[in-house]
Amino acid sequence: MPRTSRPSHQPVTREARPARQPPVEHPRVLAAQLYELHRTAGAGEEYLERWPGDAELYGVLQFAETNASRLADAEAYRQGARLRVMLAEWLRRLADPLQLRAIDDAVSGGVSWDQLALDLRFVGRDGEPTAGSAHNSRSRLYVRVHGQPDDRRQPKVARLIEKRTVDARLARAQVIETEDARYPAMDAAARTLLGHFESGEILGDPDDDFWWSELANVVDDRRDASERANLVVYVRGAVHETYAYARCTDQPPTTTDQARQVLEAAAALVGAAGAGT
Repeated sequence: MPRTSRPSHQPVTREARPARQPPVEHPRVLAAQLYELHRTAGAGEEYLERWPGDAELYGVLQFAETNASRLADAEAYRQGARLRVMLAEWLRRLADPLQLRAIDDAVSGGVSWDQLALDLRFVGRDGEPTAGSAHNSRSRLYVRVHGQPDDRRQPKVARLIEKRTVDARLARAQVIETEDARYPAMDAAARTLLGHFESGEILGDPDDDFWWSELANVVDDRRDASERANLVVYVRGAVHETYAYARCTDQPPTTTDQARQVLEAAAALVGAAGAGT
């Protein structure tokens, strides 16, 4: 009898893993649900007065663990345990960035990796600190904090993420440099557009002029290169908003030839601005 071949599966690379998403509910909502379980089970009991408050996640977890046996109903006990699981996951996610910054501050402040290994309890059988383990732990923590959900928590992936971050920063710097050089033209286009819009020559949605309002608010407030480069976002939004409303209402976007030329010139200007902003 011929052997049937097993279906082939796409291999998972060593740099990626299935994404691990955070719990759906906000931690305060989970804490409030946990309190309701205890309030229902222990109505009138003094221990409820020790509830730490929905925002104190660590205190909520301690309270819920200490008083778990008070949930006598089996379903309530199971639900309480599940809520504790999800709250603990939120607490871990909130604590990871704090520990990463603490480690980096310690290293930049002159603390050795040997000392950090002792602090983090990375020691060998001989009781000596294993600095490499502490450093690898920091790398995995870096992946958890700065990586994508499907990045594997491995030291080499931390290096890939650091490179990804540097590349993104360099690309953003290039965009800022390019757009800042175009700022005089963008600023002139923004002010001319606003003049025609305010005079009623450029069509606007009377119920939703978000981008025109934003453009008017920011045009006089571009203080540094990043803000000057970002003006293109508001000009593009106002132009797109006008053309979209014109299509929806089957109206021309402008009422005068001069306004039409200004709008078309601005559209051409932002169309050449690139997608990086």
